[in-house]
Amino acid sequence: MRFEPDEMCRKTREAEEARWLPRVIQPALAVLLVVFSLAAEGQVGPTERLSGPALVGSVTIVQVTATDAILVFAGQCKGNAAGFSTTLSPFNVATTTAASLEGLRLPGQGPAGCLSQAGGEDLIVTTVVTPKFVNTGTVLTAEAVLLFVVPR
Repeated sequence: MRFEPDEMCRKTREAEEARWLPRVIQPALAVLLVVFSLAAEGQVGPTERLSGPALVGSVTIVQVTATDAILVFAGQCKGNAAGFSTTLSPFNVATTTAASLEGLRLPGQGPAGCLSQAGGEDLIVTTVVTPKFVNTGTVLTAEAVLLFVVPR
């Protein structure tokens, strides 16, 4: 097989672009997630407000009984690993959409060292990345942004 010089240059350029693109797109996506999540102010009560820092990462929800599911969050807060798991009851994975996942409250799940040293604050899912949302009916995975719910 013989390559012409123009063909070799084109293949080299395509390979360089393929390596460059994820390094630009992924950080830009993270910034957009945080910006859009801050616009979700209407999801809390009149005596509450949303507060950062944002938790950005993956959410997995597994249906474990007819009425209960387990939520596992694995992500970052302020550049540090942050994760937790909790039982959601009642919860039906099969009927959950990306839109319905937004607004889901997670009482007492704020990780230690994120908003406060002790942790335990309430969280809310403010943004779900629709292209990264997959629901098989019994298992749901998504990339999401969570913010803290704090008193006004």
